[in-house]
Amino acid sequence: MGSAISVKDIRKNFGTVEALRGVSLEVDEGQKVVVIGPSGSGKSVLIRCINGLETPDSGSITVEGMDLADRHVNARALARDVAMVFQSYNLYPHKTVLENVTLAPIKVLKVPREQAERDGRAYLDRVGLSDKVDKYPDQLSGGQQQRVAIARALNMHPKIMLLDEPTSALDPEMVQEVLDVIKSLAETSMTIVMVTHEMGLAREAADTVVFMENGLIVDQGTPHYLFDETDNARVKSFLSKIL
Repeated sequence: MGSAISVKDIRKNFGTVEALRGVSLEVDEGQKVVVIGPSGSGKSVLIRCINGLETPDSGSITVEGMDLADRHVNARALARDVAMVFQSYNLYPHKTVLENVTLAPIKVLKVPREQAERDGRAYLDRVGLSDKVDKYPDQLSGGQQQRVAIARALNMHPKIMLLDEPTSALDPEMVQEVLDVIKSLAETSMTIVMVTHEMGLAREAADTVVFMENGLIVDQGTPHYLFDETDNARVKSFLSKIL
């Protein structure tokens, strides 16, 4: 298996804040990596760097063989390989659910509308929303909107799915429906990197759990190692507060 994502010693400052202080991470094709850690540890900045939304000050990132520092890297090629699901659903309010899910494939990937709609309906069915294709986002609950956002990401047929705290903006009773969809994604061959506060999801869906604090990767390993075996005092202190 080749490397899907290779992050080497990246640093990123925002003014005087050192968000990333030399982070390296290798993610193999098909691997499921969950990044955990306290707020402000750099988790979201890392995932945004992998998606090209932030540019590191130093270090290198290669995604599916593309060097993100290379000015010739085609944003469209990156969009073809990497899809992202954010905390907020970022749906277009004036477009129906199906239109939201098909817009990017048609516009960015130049997929014929008929095919984009056929695939879009299939992915909406997969996230349990086949009865909502003609609704508008404000007619849906937060959990349903986030499931639309996941279907939209899937309809780009990405090799890599990035999820940045996909349940943190949801009411507690809606979290589970989104977690169930994400767990089903974890059973596919897609490469997944996810930032989450949901430790149950990290335990169930991850091959590797990465613990970040203060802009550094402090520890990483299998869920069993990180939750049950590690002697790292920082990890144990963090987990003791939330588990």
